[in-house]
Amino acid sequence: MGGYSGKVVLVTGAAGDIGAAAAAAFARDGADVVVTDRRADALEAVAAALREAGGQVLAHACDQSDPAAVEGLFAAIKDRFGRLDAAFLNAGYGRYGPLIDIPFDQWRKHVDVNLNGGFLMAQGAARAMRDAGRGGAILFTASTAATHICDLLGAYASSKAGVRMLAKSLASELGVWRIRVNLVLPGVIETAMTQSLIDDPAVRADAIANTPVGRLGKPEDIARLAVFLCGDDAGYVTGAEILADGGQTLHGYPRWFSADYAQAGAEWKPHTQR
Repeated sequence: MGGYSGKVVLVTGAAGDIGAAAAAAFARDGADVVVTDRRADALEAVAAALREAGGQVLAHACDQSDPAAVEGLFAAIKDRFGRLDAAFLNAGYGRYGPLIDIPFDQWRKHVDVNLNGGFLMAQGAARAMRDAGRGGAILFTASTAATHICDLLGAYASSKAGVRMLAKSLASELGVWRIRVNLVLPGVIETAMTQSLIDDPAVRADAIANTPVGRLGKPEDIARLAVFLCGDDAGYVTGAEILADGGQTLHGYPRWFSADYAQAGAEWKPHTQR
């Protein structure tokens, strides 16, 4: 067994590409895995694949913006395992759109899912770790958009910037219980969220040209980093934010769209077509 033998790890957003890859990586390293997502059917498919690979799996559908649902999730974890050693808080919501036109309910959903939901999950995880008295690790997925401007991603970026400060504040406060809190900032990763843009050959070529490592990211790139940061090998790392973007932000990427070329009422186009 690997470095997570006997440990319990929570992965949120587990029905998504990065979450599913991370859950599988933790399981391969010996962890008992709790997977959660608001999409129950997709979540069960992920859990079934993990069970086939061996190890204990708890699948519990949960809308992380609902405090009662989050409370129910952590009650289920306590009932099944009696402990929690690590939490990869990866669930998120993102939609493209200019801030001047975005409906308030869509803005609010970004905040509710990413920031409020991230807070509720982190609070629940931290309380479980504190009460067990063994310490632990919490890792948030934010985005390079939390630190770098990208037009049409303003709502997502604002909520993820809040997650960034939340993680650092928790790292400072939770150290007394030996709970580490870190943050990973993915760049352009090939997932369902980015597919509509990177399926455009010109956009893909432009993105790769501005990525020093010469390729776009894969979910497994983030999964491997999560396994490291939540594990004992990273035991002296807390309050850190780790870029996982292939060097894209060195070139100011991702810059999918440019507002400088937008006209009132006109359709926004990728900056490669401006």
